Amino acid sequence: MQITNKKLSLQNGASWPSFEKFRLKGAEALSSIANGVIATLHTKTGQYRIIEERDFQAMYGLARDVDRTRGGLRVVILAVRAAQKHPDPENLSLLAEAVALLGDLPELPTSNNFERLFPENFDLDEDDEVMLDPDEIDRQEQSESAIEKRMD
Repeated sequence: MQITNKKLSLQNGASWPSFEKFRLKGAEALSSIANGVIATLHTKTGQYRIIEERDFQAMYGLARDVDRTRGGLRVVILAVRAAQKHPDPENLSLLAEAVALLGDLPELPTSNNFERLFPENFDLDEDDEVMLDPDEIDRQEQSESAIEKRMD
């Protein structure tokens, strides 16, 4: 898994007023969603944002950083309150250490991809043909190109 740190520069992209309009565009609709572009899908049940995996991973990594920083700030605030109530060397040292730890928090990396998921405790009927490897699944584009090759 390749790991990088990425700054986000998100922009509004395509917008579809209904799921039907989105569906009719097909894969072409998704091709415009890349490099920080966020698409919007409006449906009867609500509004949805669609982003590319890399952008999601970058956002998720930043959200985790924010959460860790908030936790670190809570510790600093508690240390400040303790030092205000009891300004002895022990509490002042605790405050200095909490501030130093907060400054030393490493930035979390973001992932450009994710590991494939496989079902756990998956009982199969011997008569069922189940393909768990996505590379084994016959895709329509691959089928169409195979048909075209046969016609040539």
